[in-house]
Amino acid sequence: MHRALASYASGRDPASTVQLSFGDGLAAGGAPHPFRATEGDKRTSPRRRVLLSALIVDHGFGTIFRCQVRDVSDQGARLNIPDCFLVPAGFWLIALSSAVAYEAKLAWRRFPSLGVSLGDPIELDEPSTRIGVKLRGVWLSAVR
Repeated sequence: MHRALASYASGRDPASTVQLSFGDGLAAGGAPHPFRATEGDKRTSPRRRVLLSALIVDHGFGTIFRCQVRDVSDQGARLNIPDCFLVPAGFWLIALSSAVAYEAKLAWRRFPSLGVSLGDPIELDEPSTRIGVKLRGVWLSAVR
């Protein structure tokens, strides 16, 4: 489907018509449609825009810092991180408002954002594993 919008000022020469075209995807030399997934988009599930606070905790519990979660999907998330931190390839991500932690693996980096794939959730209200208890302590210290 191809639609066009033509406009010209009344009383002017019709040869000075301006035409804007809206095609399905890429036009010759044009940009992709802003509301459609590009062919290179590798997501298997749609993403949802959010704005949540979270903690990044390295596996050794030596480095902990805050970040923002901007998009989420069933398999991962897009995070915004402070510019002075280098995020490791694997870490724990704690969602502060929901008391849930995930093992996260770095998928891509484009400053100031990075994409992560997320493992199974660990509920921090009543953790049943030793790592869950440690993550609960980090979460409690951040929300108090």
